[in-house]
Formats: sequence, structure tokens, C-alpha cells
Amino acid sequence: MICGWFAPGRDAGGAAIVDAMAHALRVHEAERWVIHRAPGGLAIAAIHAGQGDDDPARDQPAVSANRRFWLWMAGEAYDGGSLCRVPSAAISRTRPFRQTLLEAVLAHGLDAIASLDGRYQIVLFDAVERVVTVAVDRFGGLPIFWAHSTEGTAFAGGVRGVLMAPGTDARPDPEAIQEAVTFGGFRLGGRTNVRGVKRLRGGAILEIAECVTVRDYWNWPGAPPDHDRPLDELIDEAHRLWQQSIAVRLSDARRPGQTLSGGLDSRAILAEAAGAATSWTALTYGVEGCDDARYAERAAAAAGATWTFHPLYHGSEPDWLERRTAFIQETDGLVQLSDLLHCESLHLQPGLFDVHLSGYIGDVVCGTTYDRVVDAPTLMAKMPYTGVPIGWTWELALAWGAAAIDGLAPSEAKFAIYEHKFSQAIHPIFQSYAPYVRLRTPFTDYALFDFFAARSPQSRERLYRSWLARAYPGLFRWIPDQRTGLPVTAPDAVVTLERYRRGGIRVLSSALRTAKISSGRSRVRAYHDEHRRWTMPAIRERIEGVIMRGGSVSADVFGRDALRGTLSDWFDRANGPVQTIGALYAFEAYHRDLPAHLRAAAHAAAQRTGPRVSVLA
Repeated sequence: MICGWFAPGRDAGGAAIVDAMAHALRVHEAERWVIHRAPGGLAIAAIHAGQGDDDPARDQPAVSANRRFWLWMAGEAYDGGSLCRVPSAAISRTRPFRQTLLEAVLAHGLDAIASLDGRYQIVLFDAVERVVTVAVDRFGGLPIFWAHSTEGTAFAGGVRGVLMAPGTDARPDPEAIQEAVTFGGFRLGGRTNVRGVKRLRGGAILEIAECVTVRDYWNWPGAPPDHDRPLDELIDEAHRLWQQSIAVRLSDARRPGQTLSGGLDSRAILAEAAGAATSWTALTYGVEGCDDARYAERAAAAAGATWTFHPLYHGSEPDWLERRTAFIQETDGLVQLSDLLHCESLHLQPGLFDVHLSGYIGDVVCGTTYDRVVDAPTLMAKMPYTGVPIGWTWELALAWGAAAIDGLAPSEAKFAIYEHKFSQAIHPIFQSYAPYVRLRTPFTDYALFDFFAARSPQSRERLYRSWLARAYPGLFRWIPDQRTGLPVTAPDAVVTLERYRRGGIRVLSSALRTAKISSGRSRVRAYHDEHRRWTMPAIRERIEGVIMRGGSVSADVFGRDALRGTLSDWFDRANGPVQTIGALYAFEAYHRDLPAHLRAAAHAAAQRTGPRVSVLA
């Protein structure tokens, strides 16, 4: 993870600022950094998580022969496309590769990283023109947040790092919580929870000189063709690309593994990777006996993998609420409380695997999850628009949706989901794993993404499931998909009947509970149990206590009576989505604890006996 400070023409103090930024970003003691101070007002550090790299030059930038250009890179690359050769992910983390990358960028321009597949942050410094250029990969896999003031410009892989820079406005952003309660617990675009800090979108470049400009170097693809090649050909190519994606992400793994659900995406990784690796570990978390756990255990056994189950909500001192709350500062308050359940098993992961292959957005890339998003109303259905009284009106939400879709033209409307929901709601969950294990996301492989994005609607309807069933029959033809309760080969009519059957059972079970008639032990379909756990009196009191605390920003924004009404609707009547309450809790806990976190970082930096500073000339 990179953090930096640029105050053109002012060299004094930059190293101390960056050291404080790095302390704010640090989440465990194994993280280390060296600060580089370049002439002209730039100070920069790359934080390393201690994940096995023993390259003595891992902190050093690449430098052009005339010493005009300097390049830093955090993260890693898997394929260079038309830009340069990437021998392996491990080599992409070395100084010789950064030197190769610098030469390629100087020859072709920084926009050419559009074909550089990876999860990375790149910083290019022009020591003559005094310009700093910051870029992230297409999907923003390693994020950059930034702030500009009269003092200078700060950029970092976390909001809390940027907030250590002088002149940064750390006041709560009321529009952030208004958007979060409206749209499933997350903010829109580049917004964070504070007024002065923005997120750089994926596929974009931040150029810093006396002023700051942002521009895109890559855009979402346009509409696919109406007609396509035969399905058999597409299946063969999809499988080849998938094998390639997995192989390059496994090349340097010593103890690879994954979190395994009962769905298709993580199972697709298991199906290919478990056979390609010398060993494979799958970790499943959830409610004991749930469908996800049952299907995951069967899949792991079929693949010959080691399977571990971690029950959610277990333990005390800390309990599950304390464990989730502990990640709020690490995630900059950007992950709402119910999504923080994905961090509950994070303490286990470093002991189980060094490389984590995540099924992040698999069905979105390869399947049809958001293919029916074609206009503002269908976008609202998938964001989703919550309709809670304290959120935006339907008319305001529709107007925003229409503008978001228009702003992406000629790309398809569904990419508004990528632009807003994924970057704000999904990315931060998995980005939180990065300091602990080396996270890789094979479904965001550029060649794989481009291939599926170019498929016709008719092909997309069948391709993903047909490919999985044909390539890995032992894992997909008989083991059900958690979403349907049926294998992927089940006919559409059978899936529809099963959906109706499930709905009928839910209605009947609800009626029996109301009548206080025992129906026996019901099947556990969901992997979580949020409403029941949150509404336990002691837990409810703690959640409401944070949201309604003295000095509550949300109470000032919405009014205390309206806020109490929203809480009562959910806790007492189960009206509205859990994400609304989760967003309110995370937002308030974040702002409650943020000043103390920043003070602790400043104190730690002040106590350090001088940061390691390399002066570049």
C-alpha cells in the first residue's frame, strides 16, 4: 500500500507527514515501510505487510537513466498485455520489473497500463516538471484516496492515512450517510465518510502539480453483439482463459486457499485450483448446519481439499459485535456492520493460507446477475434502493440513476453497478484482507473479463453454468448451488418450481410461528442470522446506543425522532433492510473513534526514533 505527500517546492516536513500517514494505515506490527524524499516536495512510502518477500530492494523505486522519472508500484501484476512482459506475480513485485515498467510507460505513456492486468497502485514522479501522477488498476483493486488543500496533496490506500496530512477536512460528510441509508449501506462514486477525502475510481489517473486533475485511462465496454459464436467454442475459450487466470495467480503460492461458500464462484476456483496446487485449504464461515456449509463441505471433499468451518456469532470477550466493530477503523467506516461478518474469520486466514483466491464478482463477470439493468428503475432494483423514510425519495433516486447511466454512455447501464456499488460496497470488504494474506481475484482477470463482456445476451444466459458443468462435473452436476438449492444443470422449470416451494415453506413457517405451533427444526438456508442476533436485547441496546449517541451525526442529519422511527421499524417490525441499520452503526462508530485513532497514530509516529528516510537525488 502506498501513501504520499506532495507540496511542490517545499521539501521540509514531508517525511514526517508520510510517516504519520503510514502509522495511521498500519493494522499490525509486521507492516514496515521506508520513506523516500524526492527533490521538489514529494515524500512517499510503500507499506509492506510482511508476506514473505525478501527482496532487499523491494522499497526502492525505478529510476530513468537521466534521473528525471521515478516510479513506485504497490501490489502486483499478472499479465502485461501490450505494455510489457510480466514473468510472474512474484517478479512483478521486484525492482527490476518496476524498471521494465517505467521504461514501457515512458515509451507508450501511462495510459498504456490499461492492458496491465493486476491489483496495483502506481506513482510516477517527473522531477523536472514537478508532477506526480498516481494510477490504479482497472477495477481499483488497491484503492487510492486523496485530498488537496493549500498545504499540499495527500494520497494513500486508506482514508485514515490521508487524514494525517495537514489541511485535510476531516469533518463528517452528511451526504455520505444519506446515500448509505438510501442504497444498501454504501456511498456513491468517490465519496467517503469525510468531506475532504475522495476515492480515485478504477481505471483513472490522478495528476498532481500546483492543482489536481483526474481523468480516465480506461472505460467500461460498450454493448456486446447480438449474435455470437457457437456455445461449444465459447465454453472451450472460457475454460482456457479461466485456467490461465488461476495459473498466474497460483504461481508463487506456498499455502494457497480460499473462503468457500455454497455458491458457484468460489466453487469454480476450488474446481480448478485444488487440482493445480500441491495442497488446498477451503475456509467456510456461517451458521452451523446452513446450506452454504453443507454444500461447501461436499465440494471440498469432491476436490480433495482440506475444509475448515468457522461458526459466526460465537465467542465472547470479544463477542461478534466487538470483533466486527474492531474493523471499522481499518475499513475507514466504508463497510456497513452486516458486511463486516466477512472479517470475523480473518484472524484464521494467515494460519491457513498465504495466498487467498477470492470469488469476488464471479457471477457478475461471467453470469447474468446484473444483465437486466437497462434503465434507472432496473438500476434501483439492483443497487438496491431501500425506500426507507430517512433516505432519498424515489424521484430523486431515479434522477440520480438516469444521470449515472448517461454518464457512462456508450457503456451498458449495468456498469453503473460496477462504478458505484462494487467500488463502495464490495471492494472494501475484500481489500481489508490484503494486510493479512495476499489476496487475488481471478474473476477480474482482464482477458477473462473482456471475453465475457463481449458475449451476446443469449450466450451469457447459458455460458457460465454450461461451462462449469462440462469442465467440472463432479462439483457442479450434483452438488447444489446455494441460491437455488439445485445443481446448475437443473432445468429452468424445476428451478422455478423450487423457488415457489421455498416461498410456500417460508409463508407456512411464519404462520406456524405466529400461531406458536412447533414445526420441528427447520432447514437453515441462509449462512447468517442477522435479525435474530441483532434484536437480542443486549445487542440491540449497544447498536442503538452507538447510533443515538450524544453527538450523533446521523441524529443531526435526520432528526432524532426520525432516526428512532427507522430503528424501531427494523428492530420491532423487521421493516427495511439490515444494511440501513448497519450503515448507521458503522458511520457513527467510525466518527466516534476516528479522532482517537488519528491521535494514536500521531503519537506512535512521534515516539519513533526517526523513520527510515531515503533521500533521492
